[in-house]
Amino acid sequence: MLALKMLAVLVLQQNAAPIPNLALPTVDTAALRHANGRVAPMMAAVRATAAAPRIDGRLDDAVWTLAAPVTGFRQMMPHDGDPATERTEVRLAYDDEAVYVAARMFDSEPARIAAKLGRRDNVDQSDMFEVDFDSYHDHRTSFQFYVNPLGVKMDILAANDQGNGDVGWDPVWDVATQRDSLGWTAEFRIPLSQLRFPNTPDQVWGVNFFRLVERTREMSMWSYFSQTDRGYASFFGHALGISALPQPRRLEVLPYAAAGQERIDPGSPNNPFNDGSRQVSRFGLDLHYGLTSNLTLNAAVNPDFGQVEADPALVNLTAYESFFEERRPFFVEGSSIFNFGQGGLIRIGGSDFFYSRRIGRAPQGSADARTGFVDAPANSTILGAAKLSGRTAGGWALGVLDAVTAREFATVDSAGVRFRDEVEPATNYALVRGQREYRRGASTLGFIATAVNRNINDARLSFLRSEAYAGGVDFAHRFGGNRFTLWGSGGISYIGGDTLAIQRAQRSSARYFQRPDADYLDYDPARTSLAGWTGTLGLSRDVGRWIYGVTATAISPGFEVNDVGFQTNADRATAAFFAIRRWTRPGTLFRNAMLQVLGVGGVNFGGDLVSSQAQLTASGQFLNFWQIQSGLTWAARTANPTLTRGGPMGVAPAGGTARLNVATDSRKPVRVAFASNYSWNQLGYYAASVGSELIVRPSHSVQFSVSPGYGVSRTPQQYVTARTDATAEATFGRRYIFAEILQRTLDLTTRLDVTLTTNLSLQLYTQPFVATGDYRQFKEFVSPRTTDYLVYGETPGSSLTPVTNADGTVAAYDLDPDGAGPRSVVRIGNPDFSSRSLRGNAVLRWEYRPGSTLFFVWTNSCSAYGSQPVFDAANDLRHLCQGRADNVFAVKFNYWLSL
Repeated sequence: MLALKMLAVLVLQQNAAPIPNLALPTVDTAALRHANGRVAPMMAAVRATAAAPRIDGRLDDAVWTLAAPVTGFRQMMPHDGDPATERTEVRLAYDDEAVYVAARMFDSEPARIAAKLGRRDNVDQSDMFEVDFDSYHDHRTSFQFYVNPLGVKMDILAANDQGNGDVGWDPVWDVATQRDSLGWTAEFRIPLSQLRFPNTPDQVWGVNFFRLVERTREMSMWSYFSQTDRGYASFFGHALGISALPQPRRLEVLPYAAAGQERIDPGSPNNPFNDGSRQVSRFGLDLHYGLTSNLTLNAAVNPDFGQVEADPALVNLTAYESFFEERRPFFVEGSSIFNFGQGGLIRIGGSDFFYSRRIGRAPQGSADARTGFVDAPANSTILGAAKLSGRTAGGWALGVLDAVTAREFATVDSAGVRFRDEVEPATNYALVRGQREYRRGASTLGFIATAVNRNINDARLSFLRSEAYAGGVDFAHRFGGNRFTLWGSGGISYIGGDTLAIQRAQRSSARYFQRPDADYLDYDPARTSLAGWTGTLGLSRDVGRWIYGVTATAISPGFEVNDVGFQTNADRATAAFFAIRRWTRPGTLFRNAMLQVLGVGGVNFGGDLVSSQAQLTASGQFLNFWQIQSGLTWAARTANPTLTRGGPMGVAPAGGTARLNVATDSRKPVRVAFASNYSWNQLGYYAASVGSELIVRPSHSVQFSVSPGYGVSRTPQQYVTARTDATAEATFGRRYIFAEILQRTLDLTTRLDVTLTTNLSLQLYTQPFVATGDYRQFKEFVSPRTTDYLVYGETPGSSLTPVTNADGTVAAYDLDPDGAGPRSVVRIGNPDFSSRSLRGNAVLRWEYRPGSTLFFVWTNSCSAYGSQPVFDAANDLRHLCQGRADNVFAVKFNYWLSL
């Protein structure tokens, strides 16, 4: 205790103003050290006993004369470790309702302070001040509050000792700023109800302050750590003198109501379910309740996500599912606590145990549209969802989620007779994640468990698993002065259901148990369950200019977590090494730079080499603030277990990828970025893409961006179909048909942001998209583990005969491998395609009082599809909406209540 007091006195003597009646908590001195052994800086918080400061940015309240400022900021960028070039003073106070921060940012050129208006969570192209609290004092969690000189706010909740986290976290707090001849000021009021802290008489909070000077891109901080250090909250300083905090009432209710008109293309003038227009309304609420000082319950009843930006259009011809980013606020907020098995800097392979887009997904069943008109739901209804997050008395960081989706039906109208087909069963999704830190965050141990239960009453939905469970443990241990990390994870999975469901799992693209030449896999159509395991182990040096490491991951063939997770492959063991060299201080050419080498190799459980590649990446920022990134990847020839979609083993030819990205100075009102990519392989495959982004900021409140992108590719081994053929002995009685495909895509994503005030903004997003696929040179797979093909119409004795429609267009092809020989002719439909679409929305957002928001939303979606792969960019863009067109107009408002 004496040593702690001496340290505190020393810190206080270095500050300008005395602090009366400072009460220091009884804390072991070791608790005030960073994980690397360095003593953390300290500051004192004063209690606002007379009156709380008025949040006006003027810093003239009496309490600020009692609070000693902390200074001594050091740069992280550009001159890592040097004193900040501009002085910053920060003071801290509190009362029974809130914690207060006063920051004075001195500036030698106040006329050049950068300040742009933007909606909440967008402080782009501006000076910035940030205050972070680790009020748990667990060295892992940070509540981050940002503001720019115009009062634009951003807030992030970060976990796992990382600086990046959940931007979707939107607590209710207040801040005011002022600009003057000395620079600018910021004054924060952060209610205690928006933070989480222990229920103890005397407290020590982790705290840090950051400042960005935009014109020089100087990032400085109070409690310094280097760009080459590993960690974030574990390097915070400490706020002392916080005592006798009452436990705030933490009940917040956010009811909402939404109403709108949908103008949905009926598809047919006789559609009895859709006359082209209908009115809709929705009601629901979100609830936040503090069960204890450290545990919070978030619940949503009938949540609405009408203001969320649409997913981008794309064409996916692979064997794998596309991954889409989660944008729904309920699932984004606090999602980092559910991250599992991410202890290392480089992650190779593995699976995500939790992918929230599974909840409320589109129904997986379908009604028979051939019998009449169908009215089917676009998504499963989320009846309710709840999240419990925080810390237990035993020190565990805890996250619990449970969501229930409704039983969904499609209504079919067959000549006026209506009936309903169930297309999605009632489903419950559950997830528990826990993590505990040891040695002031230097070591962590965690676990995860997930469960999905479906109430399947209709035999037509028996292809779905009735139950799916998964669980795992993970750990990370930093040692050697926090320079090295040993990390790992292990998990198991179990799925159960009807034989159809387990057959589907066995035949999925992740494993292909039915492969005829995979004698180590056992495809059993009578199975009613499937189980598997996964494991990862890694070791790395994380601190310093050189960082390097090795990692290994194995996923057994039966491992499956796609019911509430995301997984594209199993049956694989992968090992990787990486080395990274970082230059963090300006030199003769670059402000900072990085060079990375990565090597990856993997085999399946049958011993086949399925991946082998090396990658070299270089990136840097020039002294003029332009940025460049380049990379080169080379992949060796390997086996390809997915080429034939469950047939015999194919081959992935050797090939490579080169890429180059360049971006201009992001501080300027006009910014340009350019990206290019070229891939090739030994079979003649190539794929070239170019993209650019133009961002224009004509004023401090308007920003416009357009991102055109064009891609062309030629793929000689594009899977088309497979047919049973007893004469195809070399390929185990099935004929695997491929083609060469020439694809072209054009994307023209456009955004306009107009910010009228910090609480009123308009956002417009559109994505015109055009894609064509021209199939040619149809061929038949001849021999496993080779690139040998019989090309119809080119190989002697074979033929390819188009089958045309009345208008002369090709409807199908007759494929004959041996003319008059014994093998039969196969007819396949013409797979050529063309696609045009326009997706977009406009959102007017007004936060009319703290925490309460009014939205006006317009959503547009139109598309057209065809079988003629003629790419004509100018004509296609003019006729984007000549097909199906849907428009939705909605008004949504919510009202924040704190009880």
